[in-house]
Amino acid sequence: MGYAVYSVRPANHEAENSSLHVSQNSLENQYYRVTLDKNGDIASIFDKQIHKELLAGPMRLAISYDNPEQWPAWNMDWDQEQAAPREYVSGPATIRIVEKGPRARGHEVSRTTAGSKFVQTIMLATGEAGKRVIVKNAIDWNTRESNLKAVFPLAAHNQFATYNLGIGTIQRPNARPRKFEVLSHQWIDLTDATGTFGATILTDCKNGSDKLNDNTIRLTLIRTPGVRGGYPDQATQDLGHHEFVYGIAGHADDWRTAQTDWQGQELNDPLIAFTSAKHPGALGREFSLVKISNPRVKIMALKRAENSNDFILRMVELSGKPEANVHVAFASPILSAREVNGQEQPVGPAVVRNGELLTSFTA
Repeated sequence: MGYAVYSVRPANHEAENSSLHVSQNSLENQYYRVTLDKNGDIASIFDKQIHKELLAGPMRLAISYDNPEQWPAWNMDWDQEQAAPREYVSGPATIRIVEKGPRARGHEVSRTTAGSKFVQTIMLATGEAGKRVIVKNAIDWNTRESNLKAVFPLAAHNQFATYNLGIGTIQRPNARPRKFEVLSHQWIDLTDATGTFGATILTDCKNGSDKLNDNTIRLTLIRTPGVRGGYPDQATQDLGHHEFVYGIAGHADDWRTAQTDWQGQELNDPLIAFTSAKHPGALGREFSLVKISNPRVKIMALKRAENSNDFILRMVELSGKPEANVHVAFASPILSAREVNGQEQPVGPAVVRNGELLTSFTA
């Protein structure tokens, strides 16, 4: 919701960062120590902040048989979903260090399995971005009657996981015959039943997953179903080149306390850097369009009204709890405000005090 201007000049020596290290099979920053196995899979993510291992086994890419009885583009069948994967992406793996900068480092893992090529870049950064382990994917997919899932065998155990729906969250139990492939936006969290730690799975565009058991979540990445149920044109869906990102962030307590939902937001809406010629700049070197006093309230949209020159601001509280005395400030003082419904019709007055909106939220 704003910008800052920096003057960037070349240095005479390489910048150093003592917390960021990379070797042939490991990555480390101030938050995590990540280890790869000989197959090129992430075998360990040790969270240095909570002194816990986040994984119960390697994070693998599973290829499963997928040929539903009907409606292939829409349906997945329970028996096929629950069956053991046809195979895992294996190799041999080619692993090379591709990032050696002071702010981000990573490994590129290249493999070929079942006629498809998989290139994953496993990244750690510094600063706020270092709070998540990132996996960038570039996949040339040519495997039919199959789906591809990223398997997260977590150290945390809980019958229930929390799924983000954008304007709220929902807790769901382990997979069952009438509900196994379920939706989410940006993140899924599994907090241990003790409530002491957990892990949040982050994604930039993959919205389907299943929870195999108390500690295993499988994020659906690509799907080319068989067509025994008809619709032969659907036999080629998803064939081709794919690029997407997913990741994981560990936490103490639960996702609300750790605010790992913001990690999902930052993965989807990263800071954008660009260069510009020097100029005076009417707004100065730093500018913020809007600020909210409470980090558990998020702006969903800021737009012009449909039928006037007013501005529409959509906000949501993030924790499922009431939030009182929330201050919203713009770059210029607010003259007047009112609450509206989804059709932008007036609902009632809003409080403006000292040029700021003062509001509250129910859960």
